[in-house]
Formats: sequence, structure tokens, C-alpha cells
Amino acid sequence: MEIICLASSSAGNAYVVRNEKHAILLEAGIDFRLLKTRLLDHRIVLTALGAVAITHSHGDHSRASEKVSRFMPVIASEATLKNIKVLPNRGYPLNEWQKVYIGSFELTGFFVPHDCDGAMGFIIHDRLNDEKLIFVNDANMVIYHFKESFDYIMIECNHVNDILISNADDRAIRVAKSHMSLETLKIVFAKSINNFSRTKAIYLMHLSDGNSDQNRMIKEIEKQTGVPTYACLKEGGVTSG
Repeated sequence: MEIICLASSSAGNAYVVRNEKHAILLEAGIDFRLLKTRLLDHRIVLTALGAVAITHSHGDHSRASEKVSRFMPVIASEATLKNIKVLPNRGYPLNEWQKVYIGSFELTGFFVPHDCDGAMGFIIHDRLNDEKLIFVNDANMVIYHFKESFDYIMIECNHVNDILISNADDRAIRVAKSHMSLETLKIVFAKSINNFSRTKAIYLMHLSDGNSDQNRMIKEIEKQTGVPTYACLKEGGVTSG
């Protein structure tokens, strides 16, 4: 399974998961023209994508949903589909724990707590290579305990609490309540997603511009899990610190 970050921040999110035969877009939260350009940078055309899965309705995750729906089905919870723009008959509502098949990928949705209705995380099984990815973007916690070990983990690590407090930005503090901090992520990795026996890599997503510290986040998560950890970058790509 190959994981590609096209954009990751409060300004916009878009990622691709692909194997030797098929590809899925995760999130469509950047301008459509920019999305096409960044896909082409990886030699991916829109018609090669089997579907887009969108976690929730906020614009930085769904901005290009209507234009993208010309080329592929849009998979999201029913509540999310009601609040984003999708062409007629191109939105496919996903119930919790329902499985959908996109080429050689199997995608399962589960609800996560956020400040809008219907926010979901996804489990993606690459049946061609028998690898699994868990994808949790905007959320303030993971409420389920997953006993299995995932090959890849993509999860929000938006801010560090002491940095947020020291910046004394009241608006940022309010927004942060619905997003996962480094401290909360460490709790998630202790209680909810804590089997790393087959995990190859962890990708931290949606880092705050002013309230995060990517090097600190990477080091602390690597120390806790023993797994190589990367930060997804605002303009695409990843870094190991």
C-alpha cells in the first residue's frame, strides 16, 4: 500500500491510498484545480481514482466534493452528504461498520467525536497486499478499542496543549476542543489503538500552523509506540522530523 499526502492542515486536506491496481482519494478539501495539479505530480489522473471518502462536512475536508463527484462516487456518512455539495446520484451514504468495495480495497466507516454531525474514521483493507490502514482525521478522541494491529495509522495530531495555552489565542483554544492534541493522541495509543505488532508507519495529520511542534510530536509518538512516525505537510508530502 502506498500513502500519498497532497495537503494536510486547516487550510485543506487530501490524501491518496493506492496499490498496484487501484487508488482511493481520502478527503477533497483543497481547490479542485490544485487537487488535479498535485495528483498529476504523482502521475495520477482523476479517472484513475475509484472513489473519494470524506470524513465530515467542513470545507477543509470537502471543498472540492462537487467537482470531484463528476469523476467518482463520494462516500461519506448520510449526515455529511446532506451538508456538502455532490452531483445527483453521486453520493453514497455509509453506515457505521458498513463495508464498501472499491476495486481491491475494502473500506469500513466508524463514527468519531467532532463538532459536526456524522464525522467518521475509516478502516481501509488493501486486499491485494493484505494490509490495513486506519484513518482518523478531525476528532477529539477515538471511542472504540481496536484489538487488531494496523499496518499503517493516519491520525490527527493537531496541537500541543502547552503551546496552545502559551499562545493565549482564545479562538484557537475553542477550536482545539474538537481536535486531537498530542496529549490526547498518546491516550489513544495507550487505550484505543495500542497493538503495534505489525505497524510499519504512523502518519500525523492536520497539524496546526501555530500550535504544533512536528519534531516534538514525531519524537514523542515514536518513543511511545516504537513505530517510525511522519508528519504530513501543509503543501503535501511528509517529513520524519
